[in-house]
Amino acid sequence: MRRHRRYYEPEDLGSEQDRRDAAVPNRRFYVYVLDTDYGHYVGHTAHVGRRFREHRDGETESTAGSNPDLAWTSGPLRTRADAARFEAALKSLRDQRARRFEEITGLDAVPFEPVRYASIEEDWGWLRPTIVLAAAIGAVVLLLSIGVC
Repeated sequence: MRRHRRYYEPEDLGSEQDRRDAAVPNRRFYVYVLDTDYGHYVGHTAHVGRRFREHRDGETESTAGSNPDLAWTSGPLRTRADAARFEAALKSLRDQRARRFEEITGLDAVPFEPVRYASIEEDWGWLRPTIVLAAAIGAVVLLLSIGVC
């Protein structure tokens, strides 16, 4: 069986983000790993505690409803770009189930695969006409049973 390899590119943070980060001297960034029901989620932030609360309270769509626990944090990194590169490298190692991920974090490499909740219109659109038909049949049966028709 062939393994599918995913390589992550660091996110493009843009020059505006660089200017905001430079406005706060001595700001440090951290890469963190959350242990969730969907696998290990990897992210980066300047405020690990605040970001973890956002994940735990369901304010982050990707981990909402996954019971996240903070499993690992890196040491401080000097720039957000460094954190984004380290995050991308960890995600690649995690998804390849590389031993190096375990050596760095002390965790088994469990790829993060969140459950995708589809909207009713998206995947259950066929159900609407079925419900309408069932309601109509139920109304006819009810009317017949009480002798109206």
